[in-house]
Order: sequence, then structure tokens, then C-alpha cells
Amino acid sequence: MKKTLAALIVSAVAASAANAAVVYDNEGTKVELNGSLRLIMEKANGKETNQLTGVTTKTTNSALRNAGSRFGITVKHNLDNDFYALGRLEFRFNDTESRDQFGALYTKRAYVGLGSKATGDITFGRQVTIADDLVQANDYEYGFIPKGKYIPTSGTGVVRYDYKGIEGLKLSANYNFGQRHDEMGDPLKVGIKGGFALGALYTAGDFDARFAYGHTNFETGAAYSHRLDGFLASLGYKFADFKLTGDFGYAHDKNGDAKLNKFYVAPGFAYQVVPASQVYGNYLYERVKGEVTKGKTHGFLLGADYQLHKQVVVFLEGKYVTTKSYTNDVYTKKVNDKAIGVGMRVFF
Repeated sequence: MKKTLAALIVSAVAASAANAAVVYDNEGTKVELNGSLRLIMEKANGKETNQLTGVTTKTTNSALRNAGSRFGITVKHNLDNDFYALGRLEFRFNDTESRDQFGALYTKRAYVGLGSKATGDITFGRQVTIADDLVQANDYEYGFIPKGKYIPTSGTGVVRYDYKGIEGLKLSANYNFGQRHDEMGDPLKVGIKGGFALGALYTAGDFDARFAYGHTNFETGAAYSHRLDGFLASLGYKFADFKLTGDFGYAHDKNGDAKLNKFYVAPGFAYQVVPASQVYGNYLYERVKGEVTKGKTHGFLLGADYQLHKQVVVFLEGKYVTTKSYTNDVYTKKVNDKAIGVGMRVFF
């Protein structure tokens, strides 16, 4: 039976949990240890050109590095009347100045909750939001679709509710409490006062549709307000071994009297060449327009993978992204970002 690696990326925890190490299973309580080791050997190049002065700055880097390795513990307790309690604790490695990027461990996810098949799940803690599912384009390492800049995809203090009582449909809502630092403890460029998001995922046969709306309030330290209203949508349709996807976003940012609008469109494809291998690619066009400044981004990504084992995958992936910036309609800066890498993931 053919199994695409896209599903492995979207639900890495679920995929690894299939063969997770069950460290305890007794009287309705189950504790599992799972995770993945992820490495990539890459070469990256960046170039920034000031169009007014003609000065160009180049950066080049090659490394064999960590690419998101993690491990965690999942706990589930069966309660009365089809209810259960659940929890997840997940650790990852902090980025460092070292090229291998295996720094100190930090807590990426930490949440608890209650749920049932009939009423759904409600969870509390450090976790993702529904916006994290709002991309269908395939990628392992170099994904550039900026969904997190339209609706926060995670938070350190999130209350989330998911309802899955209708086959093929998932409804979700979340509230994000105030946040001034990311999961690694680094300060955010702009602190978050609070926000919420609503979303729905629907699948029927070969059709896949997703939508989310989010409202985020930011800290300003002044009397005026700063808010972001974002919309995300994603569509996918599979024709035998070929799948077409389209990812879209729109946001309106109002910071005091200053207003900014932005949107992106990102079509993509994935073709299952053989049961163990696929090729995939996607394109990004994003436009940001404020009262004084504006910018345009074009991005291309292409990759291929091969599943050596149901828990082992290797891939080759590359990207090329160009961003042009304008001030008062004058072309001021161009930034190029290129990278290519060969990676491997081992799940347990």
C-alpha cells in the first residue's frame, strides 16, 4: 500500500508513535517514548544588495547539522464514560553558534488535557495552534511559506479545543495568552498581548480543504493598539499518484495609524514515483504593502525523498528565494537566499 511521506511530515508524532517504545501500559494508563533524529548536510548562500549604493554583502555556509531532532513522552489515562486525560512533553535542541546546532535541550511542547471521542479534546500549555496545519505543500527543511507571520502557529500559553465527531471534519479553536519570549527563551521582536484563532480541516476522498482565521494583539507600550487579522486557506486534490496543492494567506496589520496589507499564494505538487519515493515542489509569491514601504518575494522549492523503512527517510531538497524591497516606490534592496541539502530522518 502506497504511503506518502507528506503524511509522515504532517503527523510525525503519530507516525513515530506507531512503533514508539511503550514504557508503561497497565490499568488504562499508557506511557510512550518517541521522537526522531534529523540531520542534514547542506550548502547555503545569501546575498544582499543595496540598490542605492551598489554595495553587496555575501554569506556562504556549509555544514552537517541538526535539523529539528526531538524526543518526547506521551501519556494517556482512560477515565470513566469514554473520557481520557492526556499529556505530552517534548524536548528539542537549542540552536547555537556551533555549526552542528546541537545545543542545550529545551522544552518545545508541554501540555495536558481532557477529551473524549464524542465531545473532543481540550488541551492547555505549550503547543501548536490550528494554523500549524494550514499548509499542504511538501517540504522537509527549507519550507518558506510564511503562515506563522499571518496567524501564530504555536505559543507558550495556549488553550486549544478540537472536535472530531464528524468523519472527515476537524473543528478547532484556540486562545493564546500573552507571550514575550519564544520556546527557547529568546525575546520576541514584538510581544504578544493575546489572540485567538478558529479553523476547520475537511477531507473527503481525494479532496482536502483547510481554513483558519486569527486575531492577534501585540504589545506597544503606548496608548495606541497594534493588531493583526490573518486568514489562511489550503486546498489539495489527488489524481492517482499526483497531488496538486494551493496555499493562500491574507493579513491586515494595524499599528496605531499605520496600516499594512500582505498576501501570499503558493501552488505546489507531489508525485509518488514509486511506493517508497516521491518528488515534490512549490512556488511562493508574497506581496507586502504599507503606506511607505512594500516588498515582493518569489520562492522556488524542489525535492525528492526515499523511504528506506517505515521509520527511516532520506531526502534531497533545495530552495531559491528572492525578496525585493521598495521605499516610496523606489527600489532599495534585493536579498537572495539559496540552499541545497541532503538529509535523513530516523523515527522511533
